[in-house]
Amino acid sequence: MNDAESLSLEKENWQQQLGPKVSREHEGKDRLTFLFLWLFTIAVFARPEDIFPALAPFHLTFVFGACAGLTYLGGLLSGHIDLQWTPELKIVLLLTAWYIAGVPFAYWRSGSFQTLMHVWLKTFLIFFLLTQVLTAVERIRKLLWAVILSELVVTSISIFMSSRAIWVGERLLGFNLGILGWNFLGIAEALTIPYIAAIFVVRRSILEASLLVAAVISMTWMLMLTASRSGFLDVVLSTTLTSFLVLRGSSRGRLIGAAMALALVVGLSLAPQVFWERLGTMWDAADFSTNEVAASARESQDNHLTALTRSIEYTLEYPIFGLGLGNFEVANGSDLGVPDAWIGTHNTFTEISSEAGVPALLLFIALLVTALRNTKKMDKITANNPESREVNLLARATQVSLLSFVFGALFAHLAYEYYFFYLVGIGIGIQQIAGRMQAISSAPASDFPSTLHIAAAN
Repeated sequence: MNDAESLSLEKENWQQQLGPKVSREHEGKDRLTFLFLWLFTIAVFARPEDIFPALAPFHLTFVFGACAGLTYLGGLLSGHIDLQWTPELKIVLLLTAWYIAGVPFAYWRSGSFQTLMHVWLKTFLIFFLLTQVLTAVERIRKLLWAVILSELVVTSISIFMSSRAIWVGERLLGFNLGILGWNFLGIAEALTIPYIAAIFVVRRSILEASLLVAAVISMTWMLMLTASRSGFLDVVLSTTLTSFLVLRGSSRGRLIGAAMALALVVGLSLAPQVFWERLGTMWDAADFSTNEVAASARESQDNHLTALTRSIEYTLEYPIFGLGLGNFEVANGSDLGVPDAWIGTHNTFTEISSEAGVPALLLFIALLVTALRNTKKMDKITANNPESREVNLLARATQVSLLSFVFGALFAHLAYEYYFFYLVGIGIGIQQIAGRMQAISSAPASDFPSTLHIAAAN
């Protein structure tokens, strides 16, 4: 055996023996922070207090979020955790600074300050923690399972206990007053479908596969009961992109792709009349209203279009700092003086531009573009490495989720909510993991031990 062969064999042995140690060392430094962040994820997606009102006084999201922040701070101050800086985090910090700077110029200063403190800063804290603790594939997988199982439980309960759930006319709102109910459910499903597909491809457990399929079926059927037009279109888009970008070249991928398509077809064939009546308003003539449901859907569409137009007008009138965070509804309702005007923008991009100005919108778009570009880069880096197959699938799934969010954001105002920032945080985690894997795999055999220890330290 020559020296080159000996060094190559030694590198392979180091990879087998110490490769997993890198992930364990990263996990051990901030295990408690991740645990509380995982519990927070369940609390914010599943919103158990909506199903069991007795839990409301415990303020679970606040408790878990605060514990995650405090444990991270303790680890940082003690030197056990290293602060991770990424381009995405820097952009969000700039966005936060702009939001703060705009408070004195807000239409309703106290309302803007409340939105900043009680909504945005909570979102920023969770995003920051996601960028710091998603350091291993196993953690990303656990976080995704928390989201998927929350969706499965909430939608199943809303379906099987529909007599006790909230209905708006013939449309099911469900129990959840967050993103897993009403018009937001379609966006939630669209963001999750790519990850369900990625996990299904790499995981061989029958139980896990069954839970993933059940989640798709449950969410799809509840989507039909909500009769959300934009939500349905977002799910169709997400399913299509997932089939082409995530499931390509995999027999198991084709299987879950067929299952998702079948769920949509069966859902459509069994969908209630209210779903078809609302969906039909998208291509009927503007003055054609066959019944009360169609008329209501048309009125809702007109109100949303008016809100969009008004948000653009406010953007042009207040291009620097906007109206102030959370102020569009107040300003629009006060200016128009009609009850129907007291609604949000129903568009994430004009929500930001009208409430925080054009610079804030540019920062948000820069964040979106950066996240897409970096996940695409990770897709290419990990494409030809069998050991990084799961990371590659997660990178592709994140791209699809981000694109699905862009579509859903055209019909919902989610600028200050957690959901988009979860996707960006997962993308950052994928970058960190892929970077370490690339450093280890590309290191010369003679320098491999030192490279591995450097990767573990980082």
